[in-house]
Amino acid sequence: MKFLSILLLGLLPVAYGYRCENLPGLVDGPHKGLPTRFVVLSRALRVGDIIVIKGKVANGTVPFKRSTVDLLVGTKPVYYKTVSTLHLTAQFDLNKTFIGDYQPNPRQENRQDALIPLVFNDDIFTLRIVVEADGYSISKDKVFLHKLKYFKENYSTVQTIYLQNFDFYTECVIDCNEEKKCPTTGGGELTIILGNRVYREIDGKCPE
Repeated sequence: MKFLSILLLGLLPVAYGYRCENLPGLVDGPHKGLPTRFVVLSRALRVGDIIVIKGKVANGTVPFKRSTVDLLVGTKPVYYKTVSTLHLTAQFDLNKTFIGDYQPNPRQENRQDALIPLVFNDDIFTLRIVVEADGYSISKDKVFLHKLKYFKENYSTVQTIYLQNFDFYTECVIDCNEEKKCPTTGGGELTIILGNRVYREIDGKCPE
């Protein structure tokens, strides 16, 4: 019996699931000079999933200093031609944080759901997005910002996170060969963490 217990404990990291790899490289985005990444998830989002983004706004000068997060439909999105179920932008030129979504249109205009004071600066932050049945709950550094209700599309076809002008090369670097974290299974939800130079998916809820 003791041998079986030890064996099961040894298999625990495999049982709960853990994916860790370097963040994808930078690509040319829709806005010249702003570093862009497309992070493709292992599956589409589900209710209960948590997205954690840990980094800081990259360099830039007004009016071009801004950072953007989009939750895009599919695994091969084309920006401005693909639905974004969440579009969040820190606009330093306007001193505002824009939250909305996007349906492809000739003028490439986003639908605005909230326009709040700028909540980003040059410091490292933690942005947290919780996937709920009726919308995304968004908070920054444990302060609630907004609940974005789903418009025409919801979370169920989202499988790509778009990141524009974020710096993830912080002093603390995650080694993907390290001991796996948060070995707690849940109801099939994922904790998705982008930060410290890596992208991690953890089965269950991880209190980042």
